[in-house]
Amino acid sequence: MTDRRPKIAHLTTVDLSLRYLIMPQLLAPSDHGIDSVGISAPGPWVAELESRGIRHVPLASSTRGVDPLADLKAMWELVKVIRRERPDILHTHNPKPGIYGRIIGRLMGVPIVVNTVHGIYAAPDDPLLKRAVVYTLEAVASRFSDAELVQSAEDAALMRRLRIAHPDKIQHLGNGVDLDRFDPRRAGPDVRAEVRAELGVGPDDVVVGCVGRLVLEKGFAELFQAAEGLDDRFVVVCIGPQDPDKPDAVPPELIERAAANGVRFLGMRTDMERLYAAMDVFVLPSHREGFPRAAMEASAMGLPVVATDIRGCREVVDPGRNGLLVPVGDPRALREAIEELADPQVRRRLSAGARTKAEEAFDERRVVEKVMATYLRLARQRGLSAMAEALSGRWEGAVSLRPAEKTDASFMAAMHQRSITTGFLSTLGTPFLRLLYRALVTDPDGVAVIAEDDSGPVGFVAGTRSTSAFYRRFAVKHGWRAGLVVLPRLVRPGAIRRLWESFRYGTGEETSGAELLAMAVAADRRGRGIGVSLGRELLSRLETPTVRVVVGSDNHVAIAAYKRMGFVPHSRIEVHKGESSEVLEWSQS
Repeated sequence: MTDRRPKIAHLTTVDLSLRYLIMPQLLAPSDHGIDSVGISAPGPWVAELESRGIRHVPLASSTRGVDPLADLKAMWELVKVIRRERPDILHTHNPKPGIYGRIIGRLMGVPIVVNTVHGIYAAPDDPLLKRAVVYTLEAVASRFSDAELVQSAEDAALMRRLRIAHPDKIQHLGNGVDLDRFDPRRAGPDVRAEVRAELGVGPDDVVVGCVGRLVLEKGFAELFQAAEGLDDRFVVVCIGPQDPDKPDAVPPELIERAAANGVRFLGMRTDMERLYAAMDVFVLPSHREGFPRAAMEASAMGLPVVATDIRGCREVVDPGRNGLLVPVGDPRALREAIEELADPQVRRRLSAGARTKAEEAFDERRVVEKVMATYLRLARQRGLSAMAEALSGRWEGAVSLRPAEKTDASFMAAMHQRSITTGFLSTLGTPFLRLLYRALVTDPDGVAVIAEDDSGPVGFVAGTRSTSAFYRRFAVKHGWRAGLVVLPRLVRPGAIRRLWESFRYGTGEETSGAELLAMAVAADRRGRGIGVSLGRELLSRLETPTVRVVVGSDNHVAIAAYKRMGFVPHSRIEVHKGESSEVLEWSQS
């Protein structure tokens, strides 16, 4: 046993993504004694990552382009990296590493695999074959992950509708930017005048900015056509690197023609807050987006945004409030929308709405909190006590109790599997327990309570007003499905006998009364009285004069906890042959 620090590794295609897409997520764990590692192709941003305390592990063969041989090499490199680094959590990003990273991570035994869906790489109007391939690859890969954090609400809905991932895994993450950095009040009129002077732009000119890699998918061809029809008041500025590895890279001749027509190309820039301050309008004529970061930055800087009416962009732009939406691939509609924003009064109205929208929906701190809470929830479920203990310090809020819902069944099953290790039901596996708890939550005699803090659920208790009635209803409604789920686990010696003993106990005459069936609290939240509070809440909700609980005779910790709730020893039984259990009973005084 070593004192190795918990470790979270983020996998992306290139170091640019580590630096500009997920830097806050890389930095947050280090505040809690957790090692944070970035895995990607090496590049110019590695030095900055390491200067911030983020160790970078190179994946030399990783590419953004279409290169199957390089992808195979990158997969083998990842196998060796995981074998060497042994991360507790592997968090994958981007289309290609998101596919092979999830699969390799699970097969290599990484305890927790999380994926962020920055955008499904197929739009609804793409050819059927492309959509089928993309959706199938995502569906296969999602079977190897523990959580799918989806930035776009529309993508999340699509994934649920098409069952691309199990609904319990899908969580709408949203997206955000640094609202302190991208704040027009920090820039001020001096910065605006300075940058416009650098660009040679007059005070009355309308600067229209576009930010993104120079690929056709970003709609640059349409923007260049729209720019040709704009009058001399407008100055179009394009900011972003060329991307020759992509099959849809903007052809050099198209860039040259646009430049000849007055479009300015500034290349890759890191002073975006200064450049936004010099703009009057931001445009994003993309064909496909996940949740466009540049549009969020522009909105945070108080810029009206003209974007295409596609998923992702629709989450940034509320038409008439902070910008305008135009059809995809329509240069004329794009030009007309830009011209509409030539009116300073219209721009001022939309500008106020832009900053307000950003403050409401685009704060990256909320995104980081959701990611960290997901890590903590999964660490608790997987029994990673060091990781859970480190992350739990991020939340010190009061614990509250609430009735369990069907969506809590996965948490309850995983917590049962990890915390109640001496009972027979745990040996039947998490899928069976998930089915059991989902049935209990909806059963007329079932009562279940969840304890949660700001990080999410931290414990649960479950009981029933009649164990025998619940077991019989479960057998009738879910018996065939439960049988299929547990079938592979019945090949072990004695398993069938113990299953029959459990069913016989649950449907016997002596179990017609109320019973506390199970209780568990996350290891990092124990010793704070949460279990006692859960137990007392269950007793009050059962509303019966007596309640019993059956505990293994050697489980002294649980027996002591139940005694603190007011249970007293009643009798001793053998639910399973040769295994002694204590029956404790609570009665209303």
